[in-house]
Amino acid sequence: MPLGRIGFTGMRMTSVIIVFVISLIVYSLLVWVGVKIAGVSKRKRTWENAILAVILMLILIYIMGFVGGTLGALLGILGSIAIIKYIYLTSWEKAAIAWVFVIIGELIVQIVLGHWIVGLRLI
Repeated sequence: MPLGRIGFTGMRMTSVIIVFVISLIVYSLLVWVGVKIAGVSKRKRTWENAILAVILMLILIYIMGFVGGTLGALLGILGSIAIIKYIYLTSWEKAAIAWVFVIIGELIVQIVLGHWIVGLRLI
């Protein structure tokens, strides 16, 4: 039985939700480890703060997509560091260290997933 427009739309929405949830979990873990490495106190370093930081950063990235260009990228970077700083009540230096670790972790995850997806397509 062929899928109509509604079936494909439902499949797309399901895919978007699954990708969002996986991204939220992976990036929350990266933020949590990043603030741990940066030396944020144990009391502030909670899973809930990591999830909140990631949700706010995703919203910021979405908004900065409308600004575009170099200005949007710089505002997004500064905003992401500020989000980490204010959620974890830490210094700018520790927030920047945590953000750098998140970016490094994100690149590693993308490389690993990229090789995994390409490998699946080659089979």
